[in-house]
Amino acid sequence: MLKTITHLHLSAQQKQVNTLVAKYLTQQDDLLIAMHSLGFDTPEVQRPYVIVAVCEALTAGKGWNESSSGKVMLDTSHERYEFLKTRVRDVMNALKGEKRSAKSSGKTDPVDAIIKAFNKLDAKQQRAVLKALA
Repeated sequence: MLKTITHLHLSAQQKQVNTLVAKYLTQQDDLLIAMHSLGFDTPEVQRPYVIVAVCEALTAGKGWNESSSGKVMLDTSHERYEFLKTRVRDVMNALKGEKRSAKSSGKTDPVDAIIKAFNKLDAKQQRAVLKALA
């Protein structure tokens, strides 16, 4: 159970989480800086290297291949293809300063779904819904 946190007193666990988050954010910045210092300034240039690095880190270098034209890509027949694809996307998003979108994470925001459905109703139907919710 999460304890109440005050600004004057942080639990030992909270301090550890703060350290981990700070380390993650620093590493994310370091990754971006390092990629640019290597001359990998665009996602198109970064992606093949990220694919190989993710596969190396997570599947001992398996899970990618090179097409006859020299394009590096994930091996769609690899047993962990979907996992690798997600991790490559996460790294690429981090390099762009973005986070995983709800669509790519398989989650739909229920509030957005309700608003979208509500907006499809005509004015009379919208009034009826609002009256029912009141």
